[in-house]
Amino acid sequence: MASLGSSASWARGFAPRLFKDFSTCRQCLRTQNYATKSAFRRQFAGLSFAQSGQRANPTILNSKARQFLSQNMRRSVSSSTVANSAEEGATKAKSSFPQVSDKSVAYWLLGSAVSVFGIVVFGGLTRLTESGLSITEWRPVTGSLPPMNDKDWESEFSKYRESPEFKLLNPHMTLSEFKSIYYMEWIHRVWGRFVGLSFIFPALYFVARKKVSKPMALRLAGITGLIGFQGFIGWWMVKSGLKDDLFAPGSHPRVSQYRLTAHLGAAFVCYVTMLWNGLAILRSRRLMADPEAGIKTLEALRDPRLKLFRRSVAGLALLVFTTVISGALVAGLDAGLIYNEFPYMGNGFAPPKSELFDQRYSRHEDGSDLWWRNMLENPSLVQLDHRILATTTFTTIMALWAYSRKSPTMKKLLPPAARKGVHGVVAFAVMQVGLGISTLLYLVPIPLASAHQAGSLFLLTWVMVLGSRVWHPSRTAKLLQMAVKARGQQVSQAATHAAKKL
Repeated sequence: MASLGSSASWARGFAPRLFKDFSTCRQCLRTQNYATKSAFRRQFAGLSFAQSGQRANPTILNSKARQFLSQNMRRSVSSSTVANSAEEGATKAKSSFPQVSDKSVAYWLLGSAVSVFGIVVFGGLTRLTESGLSITEWRPVTGSLPPMNDKDWESEFSKYRESPEFKLLNPHMTLSEFKSIYYMEWIHRVWGRFVGLSFIFPALYFVARKKVSKPMALRLAGITGLIGFQGFIGWWMVKSGLKDDLFAPGSHPRVSQYRLTAHLGAAFVCYVTMLWNGLAILRSRRLMADPEAGIKTLEALRDPRLKLFRRSVAGLALLVFTTVISGALVAGLDAGLIYNEFPYMGNGFAPPKSELFDQRYSRHEDGSDLWWRNMLENPSLVQLDHRILATTTFTTIMALWAYSRKSPTMKKLLPPAARKGVHGVVAFAVMQVGLGISTLLYLVPIPLASAHQAGSLFLLTWVMVLGSRVWHPSRTAKLLQMAVKARGQQVSQAATHAAKKL
């Protein structure tokens, strides 16, 4: 009876506090994490009145409460953390940049990359059809409209008749023939304007609405500058084919291979930056959806045994880009129109040394510029260099594929998505080699040559996709650690607060 009386006395002392907890208003319950506290109160009430046959022991109650918290508190706090994070993000969106850019930014960047992909391929067609020199003026605003009447067409045609290309190559061209090449170059230039406008205005909108992180805002500014610089390089390239003194006397009127290479290289850089940043945003958001699982994924990629594979993919991306640049030199010099056989070049795998390092290409009496001028200006050596680079790239890809398939370590550690990425790179490499050899054997027909250029973009694209699956994003890793740490602190604070209520 004494024990029962003590228990009743303890219950009477606890009753006001219990009544206060159960009579709290809805607004207070909402601010104090209603789901967690109500569940705890139900459990606590069951524990309290189950001890009717013995004296209530606060130590026992505390241990039961801790056990209940360990099973339910983390789940409740985890859900409340997401909700609180969303609320905090909504309140701070007007005053600060988010840690991770919005998913819509990623889709927009990937769409912009597709547009750049298209203009690169169409620019190759403009080059192959020799349409690039049909417009002899650079008018960024007024040049957006084509000639609207016969008088305007005659004016444009008269300007083209003053160019070296018309005088040396097309002296018998008619106005109707001129219109076909004019429209090719006009579409290319209008497309370039579209790429710029469709990037600049959405970029300003996303930055103004705080839908991008601070690093991404700076990257968007850099890409915008690159697009503007690309337009300047394009005109600088065209200008090199409009004056006789900018190419060797008696040679085929064409743009400078140096400027053509710079123009194509800048376009590839612009494409890769758009593609990579779009993929990076999607990857970061996917990992941030579950920070703890995301940390485990990135820790697996940081395994030292994957270091060689990661570096190999980075080296492969650089090798593919270098091969593309050498291909631009081949196109600029029309080097694909000689030695149309494979794998031989004449009587052997390479032309004679005297042809590869011709003294006629040297401009210094001491011959100090002999080797590099032949590498950049001699069609025979330029084609040989492209063959060597393409063969090296293909061999590297096949070696990487064999390493991923045969190495026990790679079989164990390489993620399934990365294995699929390697298979994609191999498929595009095989396709690209086939297109390159076919283009050479059939004397550079326009459909094959255009497909070969598009194949280089596809190959570089898939190498970057593979890289996005194996490279370690350091900034995302830091954000994941911060998210997990913040969640742990909220769980600890909630548990401490609940324990104090006891």
